[in-house]
Amino acid sequence: MDAAIGYSRSIWDASDVVRLSPSAAVFHRTLELLSTLKLGRKRILDTALAATLEACSVEQLATFNDKDFEIFGFLDIVVPEDVH
Repeated sequence: MDAAIGYSRSIWDASDVVRLSPSAAVFHRTLELLSTLKLGRKRILDTALAATLEACSVEQLATFNDKDFEIFGFLDIVVPEDVH
């Protein structure tokens, strides 16, 4: 776990990383998506991430959990080929 935390900090602190912060409108969009797409409580974090990306005009998401994000038609999902 310490290695994962260290890796996360190094990404967060990298000079070429753009940090996105959700606005108050993202909360309402998250609830709208949960309702419209009929998603359950276990999908709240994925939905909040998708709503944040949408609000920040991010069109692509790289993830190994592509099935979790396919429902969000405004995102182009990219599955990384290989990560070392």
